[in-house]
Amino acid sequence: MGIYKYCVQVVKITLVVLLFNNVLLAQDDDIIPFGEVDDDYQEYFLGFNLTSNINGGLVNYALVKPLPNGKNKVILLSKNNFIQQALGKQKSMGNPKKINLFEKFQIKSPLILDHLWKLRYKVYPNLTREKMDPGWSENDSIPFIPTEAQMEILRGFGIERFTDYIYNEEAFRLLSSMEDPGWVKIYKESF
Repeated sequence: MGIYKYCVQVVKITLVVLLFNNVLLAQDDDIIPFGEVDDDYQEYFLGFNLTSNINGGLVNYALVKPLPNGKNKVILLSKNNFIQQALGKQKSMGNPKKINLFEKFQIKSPLILDHLWKLRYKVYPNLTREKMDPGWSENDSIPFIPTEAQMEILRGFGIERFTDYIYNEEAFRLLSSMEDPGWVKIYKESF
């Protein structure tokens, strides 16, 4: 396959993935732009989901507030703000005591966030000049979602659908697990 045909195929797949994600993002979460805060007090948590966004990102970082009705109120964060808040270096409703959550959950480096896409994809879905490592998803029929066995592993961290926000301790337990080569091996072999 020529490079032109390959690029056209990648662009088609990317467009289908973005369209598919936009349909899935029409969920029940109330999204509040960053900077707006509601007045009634309830604890927020740092979290993320494995859904691509319109800016080309493959993960959404957020402050997540669970609501009594089972929905979540979500304040989107940049990756950098998520990291700074998780390190306790930036004021955060999701980490008001400024605890280094990476240290607390024995996560060696915030760079593990760069590997979150691998949980969902078999190959890196965006065009890039860099050679990207393969993803950990083993779904051959639908290469942009994990296999059912892999979803079962993710359910152990509170992810029922890859559009769900994983937050609080579960999010950091998942990041910690992702640094363990044994866990990665089990995840990759779950198909």
